[in-house]
Amino acid sequence: MNINKDNSLNSKINLSCKRENEKTVLGESYFDIPYKLTHYGSLQATDHLEMIMMCSSPGIMDGDILTLNIHCEANTEMKFHTQSYNKIHPMPKKKGAKQNCSFDIEKGASFMYIPHPTIPYKDSIFTATNTINITESSHLIWGDIISGGRIHSGERFEFDTYHTKTKIYLNGRLILFDNQLIDPKNQPVEDLLFFEAYTHQATLVIASPFAAEFKKELDEILLAQFIDSSYGFTMAADNVLMLRVMGSSGDALHDWLFNIGNMAWEFIKYKKKEAAQNVLENQQKQKVLISEKSPVDSKKIKSKSVKKLPKKIEKTINKKKSKE
Repeated sequence: MNINKDNSLNSKINLSCKRENEKTVLGESYFDIPYKLTHYGSLQATDHLEMIMMCSSPGIMDGDILTLNIHCEANTEMKFHTQSYNKIHPMPKKKGAKQNCSFDIEKGASFMYIPHPTIPYKDSIFTATNTINITESSHLIWGDIISGGRIHSGERFEFDTYHTKTKIYLNGRLILFDNQLIDPKNQPVEDLLFFEAYTHQATLVIASPFAAEFKKELDEILLAQFIDSSYGFTMAADNVLMLRVMGSSGDALHDWLFNIGNMAWEFIKYKKKEAAQNVLENQQKQKVLISEKSPVDSKKIKSKSVKKLPKKIEKTINKKKSKE
């Protein structure tokens, strides 16, 4: 951690998990002030790992930089939580604040991260970069929520700029790039095709081999629009489901996204067990087939060994026996 001359902070968080005895446990845990990592809930309650990021600071200040690195080893399962809203304070020096996040989800691993909404205060400048690396068998549930500011304090889209860039790579190949720049002073953010009458926007990305199947479930669950929000969802790439929601309450959107995320988590968990059971059943069938074939093969070998001897050899053997 570095404290700069202007009292801004360069903070770093490293978190990893590993698999031990059929459970996911904490690997590396490193954090700088004002952040802290700790377990979320009971360690014995689940087989997956749940961690929460807490912050003793009132929020992100001008010049602050946060670097977050999370690594999930193969076949691990982790849920990562935040403690509260991410508050972006006014930035009179116009340096701006940055948040750089990197997530590496290995084969068969599941990772869920749906943070609390971000609140950009008046005259704040914020840039967030999210780089997510997955494999063809990884399972990602990732969310992001932005508000229009301190709405109930009379601030409505009075921040300078809010820029987020999210890239998802499948085995090193870019499959999704979500680039959002909200610049209220130069964009008609409350007009048609922008926020319109809403003040909050939420994004949920589900990347998994089972994403298309889960979308079919959502097609039935989300049949009607809700009164206080508008939403849409689609397959943004192969095995990548993307959902976007517009609303007027950060808490409501966070609860909504969290519920959908938990549904996806349980669905993926069920499908993983089902796939593992199918593999086990196929292996057992193969063993049965091999055991059924082996007696037939031994009979063939025996039948070959008792074939009649050539007549010449048989005569010589009989002559020797008669002489004896």
